Amino acid sequence: MSTFYELSEHDKEKVREATEEITKISKELFNLIEKKFEETTELERQVLSAFCFGMVNVIVPLKDLPFLQTHAVTAALLINVFKYSEDQTEDFVQELLNSTDEDYHPVIFSIICRGTDGYNQYVNEQIDDLKENILEVLKIVNEDS
Repeated sequence: MSTFYELSEHDKEKVREATEEITKISKELFNLIEKKFEETTELERQVLSAFCFGMVNVIVPLKDLPFLQTHAVTAALLINVFKYSEDQTEDFVQELLNSTDEDYHPVIFSIICRGTDGYNQYVNEQIDDLKENILEVLKIVNEDS
C-alpha cells in the first residue's frame, strides 16, 4: 500500500496544533462579538466559519503544513466548534475551498480575506480592530439577507 498521503508523526502533531489554535481563536471570537454559539443564526455561523477559514489559510502555511491539510483543519473546526455534521462539513469545506477563487463566490471570498486580516489582528493583539472587523462583516451580511 502506498504511503504517499500518510503524514509523518511530526506533521500529525502540526495538524493537531493548527486545529487547536483555530479552535481556541474561533471560540474567542464568540466572546468578542458577545454572543454564545447557541444565540447565533445559521447565517452568522456560516459567516464566522468563512472568517475562521481565512485564518486557517494563514495558520496552515505558518505551521509549514501541506496545503491539503487546510481541509483537515477546517473540517475539525466546522465539526467541533460550529457543530456541523460530517456530511454538512464535507460540502461546506468544498464550498470554502472553491470560494478562494474570487470569481466563484465573491462574497465568501471577501469574508475569507477578512479572516486572513483577522488572524494578523489576533496575533498582533489588535483585539478592538478584530472585533470591529468581525462585527462589520456580520452587519453587512445581515443587511443583505
